[in-house]
Amino acid sequence: MRLLVIGASGQLGRVIVETALNRGHHVSGQSRHPARVPPGALPVAAKPDDADVLHKALPGHDAVILALRAGRATPDTLFSDATRALVPAMKAAGIRRLVAITSAGLRETSARAGWLYNRLIFPLIARDRHPDMAVQEELIAASDLDWTIVRPAPITDGPLKGGLHAVWPVPENVRVAAVTRAEVAEFALDAVEQQRWRHGRPLVGHFA
Repeated sequence: MRLLVIGASGQLGRVIVETALNRGHHVSGQSRHPARVPPGALPVAAKPDDADVLHKALPGHDAVILALRAGRATPDTLFSDATRALVPAMKAAGIRRLVAITSAGLRETSARAGWLYNRLIFPLIARDRHPDMAVQEELIAASDLDWTIVRPAPITDGPLKGGLHAVWPVPENVRVAAVTRAEVAEFALDAVEQQRWRHGRPLVGHFA
């Protein structure tokens, strides 16, 4: 397949690109820092909300993986701005398959991301980002794309013991503690290749 990865030079995006290349896919990687896109991928030098570049870069691709993560200097509206640029560009290019990676702890999963997330990650890091991530999710869900929204547990370098779990809808008693970048990458690519979790928002991680 020909895949476009948005956020290809971030810690998670790089793993997704490398995993996709190892699976034999042709990969284009959007980044404001194209030199950081893994070798073997075609860099797309642009901000993630640059609609003009996306309209030019998307034709010929089969699917998009949206893997933006927030940095210290990230604008508060990064996620929704990028989504507002991406969805119309995908429609114009005739591309329907979108796998977007957001976060555990959004909306109905707010109490299910484990102790580390609820006591440390959310108040110190994610609190300011989640409102815009929630907007991003609803923009995707309101589109007529063939979408999947992946909500990973707090991401760690691992390795982790036990099997990976993915649930949607999410039962009340489920808590997820952690997931590795490699596991998120594999899950996202499986969703693309196998057309799984269509119009679902699976919570992904190791049970707490």
